[in-house]
Amino acid sequence: MWDWERASVPYRPIYRRRLLRRRFLTALLAAAIVIPYYLYHHHQATQSIGERVFDEVTSTVAVRYFDASYHGVAWQAVAERYRPLVVNAPTTAARYAALRSMLAQLHDSHTAVYSPADLEPPRDRDPHGVFGMAPDATVIEPAVDWKTLRPGVGYLRLSAFPDSLHSVLGWAMAGIGREPALILDLRGNPGGLVDSVDEVAGVFLPPGTLISTGTRRYNLFGSQRFTATDTAGFSYPGRLVVLIDKNSRSGAESLARALQYYRRATLVGTRSAGKVLGVDAEMTLADGGLLRVATLDMHAPDGQRLEGRGVSPDIVAVGWKAQLERAITVLADQDT
Repeated sequence: MWDWERASVPYRPIYRRRLLRRRFLTALLAAAIVIPYYLYHHHQATQSIGERVFDEVTSTVAVRYFDASYHGVAWQAVAERYRPLVVNAPTTAARYAALRSMLAQLHDSHTAVYSPADLEPPRDRDPHGVFGMAPDATVIEPAVDWKTLRPGVGYLRLSAFPDSLHSVLGWAMAGIGREPALILDLRGNPGGLVDSVDEVAGVFLPPGTLISTGTRRYNLFGSQRFTATDTAGFSYPGRLVVLIDKNSRSGAESLARALQYYRRATLVGTRSAGKVLGVDAEMTLADGGLLRVATLDMHAPDGQRLEGRGVSPDIVAVGWKAQLERAITVLADQDT
């Protein structure tokens, strides 16, 4: 009979070496995970709150900001210059004043920090939002309002582009969508979520129509495309005038320009704000503040960059009442 116990003896050293090698590799892998984790948390524990906030802000901008050249700004040099001002700030307010001054060197409309005090009461935010509102934007009126101005002329006001706009947008168009002419009022609209912008666009343009493109810092797969959707469930074929002014920003500007580019609407008012960047990087800072970083450089369907440029109306009109009256006149002229 074959003695399996004795037969296996010559292979035991090989088995032990394999077992030892496996244990060594497992220990090495565990050390590769545990040691950096320990060092990171040890480093955080020994940092002051000012140092932690400063590092969070500067490193996130360094990695996520849409322009790798920072518009020609030497970002690392700027960061080193502001480091003592942020780290040694005597109060939270002073710390955020220094951070805002530092980020202002980038000269864009959307990269910003909010102190813990700025966030009281907490604002509604969606981490998937792309068209972030400009930092100084506020909305105090309902996001959607609609009515019939006069027989044959509907009026739809959008004061922002909040989340899940399609349901109330559908109700609005069910009420005024039978009118042969419509005024879309985007004056003072600071922007909002890209999905909501695309939902509104889909009411006036065919689904799939390009509304804007966004270019990221790492452009491996080309520009990101944002297109009209039919989520609202309503298509409006009538005559359209869009009202814009200097406080129409971000998504409101992109929508207005798309409707103008496709000759779907006549724009009346004044040049828009020129604050059009994409934001999908928001992070809570160590002291409870918030950082928002512009991660997308936005362009109109024709490739035109709107940041710093804005949208020019087809017909210039100044004054809230005068703009509305001019819009009504334009629609009346189109009917003749």
